[in-house]
Amino acid sequence: MTAQATQDDALVSFLHGVCQLAQCRLAVALWQRAPGEVAPLCSVPSIGLAHTPVWQWQLPVSPKTGAQTVRHLSRKELPSLVTAGLSFNPVSVAYVDCSAFGRVAGGGFMLLWDDVSASRQDLADVDGDEGDATLQWLRPVYAQLLDARQWEAQNEDSAAQFHHVFDSVPQGIIVSSARHAKAQINEAAATLFQLTAGWVPADLVAQALRDTRSRCENAAELEQAYAPLQRDLDIGLVVNWCLDDRVWRVDTHPILHSGHKGRVWLFQDITAQIRLERVLRMEANHDPLTGLFNRRAFFDRAHVAFQQLPEAAKDAERLAVVMLDIDHFKRINDLYGHPAGDQVLKEVARRAKSVLRDGDVLARYGGEEFIVLLTATHRDAARAAAERLRAVMDAQPVQVDDQAITVRVSVGLALRGGGSETLQQTIGRADANLYRAKREGRNRVVGDEGD
Repeated sequence: MTAQATQDDALVSFLHGVCQLAQCRLAVALWQRAPGEVAPLCSVPSIGLAHTPVWQWQLPVSPKTGAQTVRHLSRKELPSLVTAGLSFNPVSVAYVDCSAFGRVAGGGFMLLWDDVSASRQDLADVDGDEGDATLQWLRPVYAQLLDARQWEAQNEDSAAQFHHVFDSVPQGIIVSSARHAKAQINEAAATLFQLTAGWVPADLVAQALRDTRSRCENAAELEQAYAPLQRDLDIGLVVNWCLDDRVWRVDTHPILHSGHKGRVWLFQDITAQIRLERVLRMEANHDPLTGLFNRRAFFDRAHVAFQQLPEAAKDAERLAVVMLDIDHFKRINDLYGHPAGDQVLKEVARRAKSVLRDGDVLARYGGEEFIVLLTATHRDAARAAAERLRAVMDAQPVQVDDQAITVRVSVGLALRGGGSETLQQTIGRADANLYRAKREGRNRVVGDEGD
């Protein structure tokens, strides 16, 4: 039985008592649902009010002073739905207004007498002190019953709305309470953990969480992340679970900031968001044609390297910048077309990567020009790396469809100088050496004097 049904039973009991006091033929409980709309809640005896849920009728509200608590009504003033359903002819009708005592709902109750009951009515004299005094204590009792009914109706509606939202949201939700041996789990979470939605034994839910977490790609990381929960029930955590090619953002926190009251687990599939972020990062940091770092990404990484590696002596590990430019690239575009030129650029990028170390930073600097940051290198090693870059391009032509395109590059090399030389200054020297290589015949490496 619902709480609202219990309140309806209380109203029926109230009407039974009123019928005995007033010796009336019929008593009806009324609620002013909206202006001009009255909802009959129940009656004694029952006249099937469920078939007439709303009356288009304005209740005759009395002043709050209580001087006119009862209003005599004629048959014409009654809603047609009432008179049409009556099995007797009402010779006397009274409405008792209780709105002044209600906090949530307004309304009152209506009494009807027939020929027989009218001769026995005790409350017919509405102007008498005795009748008015009796009604004075009936009015607040009815108002409290009506308030309680509306409170329960609102609570039931709120609970129904909560359960609808709880079960229909795409995020998985698990709520455990320290007072119950069961946890509440919605449809999305039930699907994720292969459980039944609703109330599930808490130990089964805990085991499902552990089993699923152990299958994650980052299981060891998760084990470490959740270790503090064993010591501090009030802690809140947001951790990503990598499970079966999906990424779940898992937010767990105590109810009302107290782990002794229970815990909430929220599971949101953020796979699409993570993939989009990766694409955006890729587009922001990489050249779309060659897949290499773009100019901005190169500077970001090179600046960090220049800050982290202290200035070193001449024979110690140093940083070096290599710049290479495809010789006569405009001629390649003119002879073979720009699509072929694009293929040459991609092949140059591929070959350059193949002869560099994992820690080196290779980027497309602009047009047919590329730049490399050689990390933790020496003078001879840097020169050898630059020569490898030149030689790998000249080793064999680039095949584009049925065309074999000869590709050569000019290379400028500069090792970071002593003192407080900045990245821009080292790049400037490498760029100057590149143009020296162009002027001196191309397809060669030119470094600083002494390098």
